[in-house]
Order: sequence, then C-alpha cells, then structure tokens
Amino acid sequence: MLEPLANWSDPAKRRLWAVKAAHERDEARLVELLEAYLFLKGRKKALVSPETLRTYRTALRDFLAWAWPEGAPGPRVPILKATGDDLDRYLNELQTRGGHLPENARPLKPASVATYLAGVRAFYRALEWAGAAVAPDDVHAPADPTPREERRPALPLELYRRLLEHLDDPEDAGKLRDRAMVRLMAEAGLRISEVIHLDEADFLEAERLVVVRSGKGGKQRTVPVTRGLAAELAAWRRLRRAYAEPGESALFVNTGGRKNRGRRLSASLLRKRLARYYEALGFPPRYRGAHMLRHTAGTRFYRATGDLHVTARLLGHANVNTSAIYAKMDLEGLRDAVDRLEDEA
Repeated sequence: MLEPLANWSDPAKRRLWAVKAAHERDEARLVELLEAYLFLKGRKKALVSPETLRTYRTALRDFLAWAWPEGAPGPRVPILKATGDDLDRYLNELQTRGGHLPENARPLKPASVATYLAGVRAFYRALEWAGAAVAPDDVHAPADPTPREERRPALPLELYRRLLEHLDDPEDAGKLRDRAMVRLMAEAGLRISEVIHLDEADFLEAERLVVVRSGKGGKQRTVPVTRGLAAELAAWRRLRRAYAEPGESALFVNTGGRKNRGRRLSASLLRKRLARYYEALGFPPRYRGAHMLRHTAGTRFYRATGDLHVTARLLGHANVNTSAIYAKMDLEGLRDAVDRLEDEA
C-alpha cells in the first residue's frame, strides 16, 4: 500500500489524477484513490480491516458498473457530478434488480445495500478529499423490516453438534483443522479474520489462552478457551508440523493443493469450505456463513452468564450496548420458555 499512498500525497496531483480517472473510467486508479483515502484520512486509517477494504472495493466496482457500464461510450451518470437522487436510484436498483457485477446479479437485502452505500459514500469522500467532487448528501439506506436479532441468527445447538461431528474425521487433516477453527468462532467468539491471522505462538496451551492480535480496529485481546478446545488446538498444532512450510508462523495452514500448501489459510478459502459443509449437511439458508458462528458464541456467552459485560469482554466489544443484541438472539432460551408454559398447562 506504500506506493499508492505516495501517489496520492500531493494535493495538486491528487485532483488531476482523480478527475482524469473519473473521466476515463479508470477503475483501478479510482479504487487506489479510495484505498489511499481510507488509509490516510479514514476514521481507522492504517487500522482499516482487510474485510472493509474488500467490501468497499466491491461496492465501488458495482457502482461504476451502474453509473458507466463497461464498454459503454459514456456514463449514464457523470461520476463527478452524481447527486443524492442519483444514489437513491442506484440503491433502489440494488434492492429490486440486483448488483451490477456479473457475480452479484441478484437483488440485495437491505443490510447489503447499506454496506454498498457505505462504500460509495467513502468513495465520494475520497473524491472530495481530492478536490474533484462534492460528496452527495441526504442519502439513506433502506430500512430493514426484519428485527436485527433475527437477521443475525445463532446456530442451534443440534445443528452445531452435527457440524462438529461432520468435521471429526481423523483421516482428513483439513477437516480437523476446520473443526478447530469453527470451535474458535462458535465457542471463543473469534471473527473469521481473527482466526486466520492467528500465529502458532498466539495459542498459550498451558494457560488455555488465545491471544488475538488482529482484532477489529487493530485492537488486541486475550480470550480463554475451554479445556476441550485447548486440547483440540494442541492436537492440531502437533498435526500442523506435517504440513507447514519452514518459517511459516500461521497456526492454520493449507493442507492440500499445490500453490499455497503449507502457507496461511485464507478467509475466502475457509468461507468456501464452510459453505460446502453447510450444503452437505442440508442446513437451512438462514443458518449459513462464517459470522453466524461468532453470533453463536455471543448467544451462548450471554445465556451462560446473563452478564453483558462478560459477553462484551469475551467478544472484544468496546461498548456493552453492542453485546445487548445477544440477549435478544437467544431463540433456544425463548423456546425453553414456551415449552415451560406447555408443561405448566
């Protein structure tokens, strides 16, 4: 990222390059401007997460495909003169017709539309920083009628047990590795990005602690793990030696393939593997994804303790109010309450 930052450090050149890139539909240069802005002027600056960068890049690419379809002689909407009304039309299309990239040509849910809007807003703040445009205002993401706690479900215990059983295959090192990673997300509350960035030295076996050094916003925290999970992590660490390349520090490495065998496992590959497991087990669509496992941990933490402060501490939330959602997400607790009513009848 050092070279792009240097490219955009001169205010005069910054404006010239931004205007030129917008007039020529230079997608690569516009993405570079967005990233330079996030690193230099964004709220988190150098601590901006790889996941945020990835989603904002996708949002910008999609917006450009809408405003100026690739191969078209000119833009439908001049990039440097887009208004709030233009962005409202773009958001409406996302929700009714779908994204404008070939890989995302399906209607988006309100939460995804809000993410795309955040990326486009960041892009226009970058253009404003470059002195090339004024960021449109008075643009709002569509409201989602589904309660927040129902948009972010936790995996029911029965399905979670089935997933762990599916991954308990002594003949498949990849599944054993994935099982340890799943348990870190669903029982210790780590995000997928935090899991894949763990180094071997970050697991303190004797103390049953995992040190998260790449938390959201660059924050670090130390998370205790159960005896069972500690034993599984220790077993994986011993097995890891047969696959890790010399000098590789990652705790979780690729066990197959040729290109990256023995190197740090990527988030995209883990997501694909999880998707295959969910598909093989026939899980309903609402119970899929990697982040759902972290929600599972949050719900279990709250149900076990009834303490939002403990839940916030384990999940790495700076504000206890962020953890309050898990008090509402405990569907199993609600089911138990309903069953008790039936028992009393």
